[in-house]
Amino acid sequence: MKSIVTNSLFANRNFSLFFFGQSLSTIGDGFQQIAIIYLIFDMGGRGSEMAFSQLSLFLPRIMILLLGGVVVDRLNAKQIIWVTDLFRFAIISILVLLLAFDSLTFPLLYIMLSLSGLASGFFYPAFNSIVPSLVEVAELEQANAWVQSISQTAIFIGPPLAGLVISNFGVTTGFIINGFSYLIACLTGILIKNKEIITNKMKESHIIKDFLDGFQQVWNAKWLRTILIVNLLGGLAVVGPLQIILPLYSKEVLKIGTSQMGIVMAAFGIGSVLGMMMISKLKTEYKTLRMFYILEIFQGIILCFVAIPSLIIVVFAIGIVGILNGIASIIMISKIQSNVPSYNLGRTMSFVTLASFGAVPISQLLSGWLSGFIPLNFVFIFSSGLLLIGGFFGVIVSKRNSTDKAKRIYDNETIGG
Repeated sequence: MKSIVTNSLFANRNFSLFFFGQSLSTIGDGFQQIAIIYLIFDMGGRGSEMAFSQLSLFLPRIMILLLGGVVVDRLNAKQIIWVTDLFRFAIISILVLLLAFDSLTFPLLYIMLSLSGLASGFFYPAFNSIVPSLVEVAELEQANAWVQSISQTAIFIGPPLAGLVISNFGVTTGFIINGFSYLIACLTGILIKNKEIITNKMKESHIIKDFLDGFQQVWNAKWLRTILIVNLLGGLAVVGPLQIILPLYSKEVLKIGTSQMGIVMAAFGIGSVLGMMMISKLKTEYKTLRMFYILEIFQGIILCFVAIPSLIIVVFAIGIVGILNGIASIIMISKIQSNVPSYNLGRTMSFVTLASFGAVPISQLLSGWLSGFIPLNFVFIFSSGLLLIGGFFGVIVSKRNSTDKAKRIYDNETIGG
């Protein structure tokens, strides 16, 4: 059955174009990530310049995400995707020209990265809401599994390949490859033909009113509000410990070398991809928001084992958490996409994306702060507690509601967990 669905997916010209273009674009992002690091070092920068560069990318994206969701609902996700890819291609092209003429300064670099971050704020709500307009409902979960696995897979392909290319051909080459990946994604985006649904109400309304309506509708829908809270707690629990604490834990507690540390750091991403690909194996009755919350609980339980200072246990525990996270993320996204009307989907996904992205800096800062007061092992136990709190909260709130049995009415809170 899985092979039939997969074959049907990639026989779908529009989905194939989208998947191919965005896969290249995401790999290109990996080139940009490594190229920026090399560039800052080449320009004589240190930690502060590195921090400012990341802030320049991240902060504008966060600030514009909710507006991006409104724009996606008013226009068309396809249009937003190819326009933002074209805009980012133009930004990278300007950056390459500045490098060619040796005219790039740190202020100019921060401006270029900020503009790219602004474009991403429009891109991500469109990216996360376009899939239902490309595939049939029966293919939605498998399509989401493939699409969401793009970013995880690119983690293994983009940065290592970028490091090899940049070390041999220079930083400029890395940015050129990144730019062309955006251009190809733009061209494939233009060729896509997706369903366009824009109500007269949206056309006649104002952006500020659309934003306020979107916020009210998301917050008044108990099942969506619960997802946002649980998703935020999950991000707080996982991101910082895996990105900040795990490398320190591997070096100072596990006492492992660089190659083994690479295995530890890759375990979550590999597990996530496996989980996303395993979603089709689950029976339909298990693909519920209740299961999403239960998977959060199991992630919390398994994450506790990372506190045991054994390389094998740590790798397996992180890998299993990744698998559970991959399955849970596809269930969550698919349920939102299949239950939220298309004319509200962009705004809804912008709130979900904001919860995920917004958790990143908070989790990183919290993890760094905790590491100065408690042993590194206990940071993972603390994170497990956050996951358990989020999971049990979701189960309790959704106890009397069921998305799968409810009618598809978004505005009047009839869709449950």
